[in-house]
Amino acid sequence: MIVVRYLLFAVAAVVIVGLLSYVLNAAITVTHDESTGIIERWIIRATCDSYELSGSVRDPDGAPIPFALVEAVYLDRRLTTRSRGDGRFRLVGDHKTCDEQPEVVSVFVSADDFRTKRRVVEYEEVTLDIVLDRAEF
Repeated sequence: MIVVRYLLFAVAAVVIVGLLSYVLNAAITVTHDESTGIIERWIIRATCDSYELSGSVRDPDGAPIPFALVEAVYLDRRLTTRSRGDGRFRLVGDHKTCDEQPEVVSVFVSADDFRTKRRVVEYEEVTLDIVLDRAEF
């Protein structure tokens, strides 16, 4: 009788794992190409990255500019942060960009008493140091 009980538990476990695998495969297939296999899709999902950019904002004399607004725009996403007191900033995307990776990202940096600067960087670049020019009044 104990053997039958363990056999039923084993069969139930296999059925549950099979159903769970099918549901997860169906969920991933909806967002990926049908020709990609299940193992490939899992690997792609596990290894794709979120967008990340860090750097510094300084004035022409090399002094840090605290609280500068830094904004990165790519695809339909917009990431925004402010530089710290030492002028350093870090932008991190909250979504992984597995399916679409743009070639370039537009970065806008602005601060009080300085001219806004726009830089276009490649998506793979991870650091950016910006020098803002003082605004002429």
